[in-house]
Amino acid sequence: MTDKLFIIGNGFDIHHGLRTSYADFRDNYAKKSSSLWNSLFDLYGDSIYKDMWWSDFEGMLSNVDYAHLVKSKNGNALGFMKTRNFMKGILPPLFGSWIKNIRYNIDPDSSLSIDSDSLYFSFNYTLVLEKVYNVNDEHVWHIHNSIKNPDEIIVGHDSDRRDISMKWTQYKKDNPEAEIGNMTADLINQEIVNGAKKVKERIALDGDRFYEQYSSIRHYEVMGFSFNDIDMPYIEEIVKVNSQIDGADWTLYYHFDGEDKMIIQKLANLGIKEGNMNEPIRW
Repeated sequence: MTDKLFIIGNGFDIHHGLRTSYADFRDNYAKKSSSLWNSLFDLYGDSIYKDMWWSDFEGMLSNVDYAHLVKSKNGNALGFMKTRNFMKGILPPLFGSWIKNIRYNIDPDSSLSIDSDSLYFSFNYTLVLEKVYNVNDEHVWHIHNSIKNPDEIIVGHDSDRRDISMKWTQYKKDNPEAEIGNMTADLINQEIVNGAKKVKERIALDGDRFYEQYSSIRHYEVMGFSFNDIDMPYIEEIVKVNSQIDGADWTLYYHFDGEDKMIIQKLANLGIKEGNMNEPIRW
């Protein structure tokens, strides 16, 4: 069994020239889909016109603009149904349709040293590993599914009931003029919760039979993963199952100024010693 694990994030696809950022989703698909764009506007108001909102797209999905939603057409009566339809019926299939049609215009100069015999834990929906690097699909775990099954792609926030309740309380405090009843908000909040990725629940359901394959990893390579808070529990689980983690080394790739320091700190928070991390590689 291999002792090397690659952790792959969207930066890996972007490095290869794929237009897979959330800003690309906005510009090349969301704005062209009236049902998607109108739903986004109903739930989030003018926020969707800001680049910062899209830079943390999944995290922002739980930040519903309650006042704007209930003032939308039939929003006061059907706001919770609009939220449900967006979270479950509109966003996932349309996002899957978009990612399924991403073109693989790979620049040969972007090729990386990829070992087809290693294991791959991928947050990506695309099949760059399988199609470009000929990695056996049995070695790749697409944790949120892939374009092989575009209708089953998992996309969303990871706020739970407590998080949503706190956001609602803060929203009321920041928007005292918004006339929204607690009953209306409760119905909307339940649909927001139902639209979550539920990462910790997914980890519990997958259980040891999946993560145990990473119990003897000695070499980790992290390519294009942003270490966002939503997906960090997966990394925690990967680290937790390895009884030899103190002897494992990490090779980290980064793109933006300061990103290397952020990654090092995130791993340090998981108990990984800086001495076990190789000099980060900028790409």
